[in-house]
Amino acid sequence: MPIVFKTPEEKYIRSYWETLGEICAEGKYLALSEPFPYDVTVGFMKKIIDEKIPAVFVIDTENDRCIGWCDAVSADGKTGKLGMGILRPYREKGIGTKLLEAVKDRCAKNGYERIELKVWKSNIRAIHLYEKTGFVKTDEDKDTFTMSLDLKN
Repeated sequence: MPIVFKTPEEKYIRSYWETLGEICAEGKYLALSEPFPYDVTVGFMKKIIDEKIPAVFVIDTENDRCIGWCDAVSADGKTGKLGMGILRPYREKGIGTKLLEAVKDRCAKNGYERIELKVWKSNIRAIHLYEKTGFVKTDEDKDTFTMSLDLKN
């Protein structure tokens, strides 16, 4: 599976949305049970592209399709809220680690001081990935952990 990491481009928005939908349908990893409507997704991704928000698409070059993503949207310019997903056939291949490292680097270059995320307590694989890349648990509720990474170090 030849893959590359790319800054999001408009031509990949549809396959990003389809990938988001497939991961939502698994019902295990995202808070959403289905993707946002396509037009909302297009608006969100155009904002990411236009405002150069830290984000990376994982592209399978054999079919020129987005098969994963990671983004860190910030409301205050200092703390990015991380979102990511990778299609099932591409998991457990080291892609998540490389993807997180790429977005962490972009966040630091954009002046972010911190990255935060929420993860289901049942998602042991993701928790391990986040801890391996420097995130620490900072809060929890019944079903989720909040994890964060300080970029000022």
